[in-house]
Amino acid sequence: MSELCGTVVSLRDELLKTDGWVKQFTCGEPRLTEAKELFESMGKEVHLEHMAKEDQPLGAECDACFITCDDEMKTIWTRHNTQNNNSYSHKESGA
Repeated sequence: MSELCGTVVSLRDELLKTDGWVKQFTCGEPRLTEAKELFESMGKEVHLEHMAKEDQPLGAECDACFITCDDEMKTIWTRHNTQNNNSYSHKESGA
C-alpha cells in the first residue's frame, strides 16, 4: 500500500480506481446528501462506501470519531456517467 495525503490506499480503493472511480472525500449528513446531489447534477455517477478504518488519517491517535460515526460517515466516489440516458446511478455498498 502507498501513502496518499495521509491515508493508506486500500485494496478496495485500487479496485474502484480500476473501474474508473475517483475518490472524493469522506463525510456525514447533511454534507453527504448535498455533495451527492452536486456531483449528480454535474453528470457524475456516484458511489458511496461506508467509512473504513483505512480512511482514518495515518498517525491519528484518536478513534473517537471513527467509533462514534462509522455508520454515518461515507466516502464519496465519482466517475463519468457511463449510461447514455440522462438517469444517474446511485450505488451504496452494504445496502
